[in-house]
Amino acid sequence: VQKLVSMTELRSVEKKEVLIQEGQPASYIPFILSGIFRGFFLDVNGRDITDCFGFQCGDPVMASFSLDAVATVTIEALTDSMILCLPMDEVSRLLSESAYAVQVYNRFLVGALQRHWEIKNALHKQTARERYQWFLTAYPGLIDQVTHRYIASFLEMSPVTLSRLRSEDRGRCQNGT
Repeated sequence: VQKLVSMTELRSVEKKEVLIQEGQPASYIPFILSGIFRGFFLDVNGRDITDCFGFQCGDPVMASFSLDAVATVTIEALTDSMILCLPMDEVSRLLSESAYAVQVYNRFLVGALQRHWEIKNALHKQTARERYQWFLTAYPGLIDQVTHRYIASFLEMSPVTLSRLRSEDRGRCQNGT
């Protein structure tokens, strides 16, 4: 822990700043202190597809599962944010020296894999309404902080469908149901 603390860098990130570019290796591991991030890629038609969101304090913002792999998505800040950066080469060295560091890293990987499968199940086994309701629960408050185009892309629905679902929910709330 002492080694990790001594090598960290506190950094402010401006809204729209790209932390990690798809296809490039990451030079550090950012951990969220505050703010909202999204991972995205361009599909074969050049459309911007939101793959993930990061918003919880303490979560790493990774663009691939392996430390030495190139980024599979671009990571950008959606709000002014603060991150804690760990240099990738130092983390790799620490992982080769410390069984405890490997255990911590494995816990992060298992957590990421669990979130990945939760997202995959929600997106491919649920209706649009169920996906929207899942998003509201899994990502509390983000619906009011993130561009709805990004949320619709993430939920694999059109912005029109998302808008309709939100309107229906507002109508239910006004009617007391």
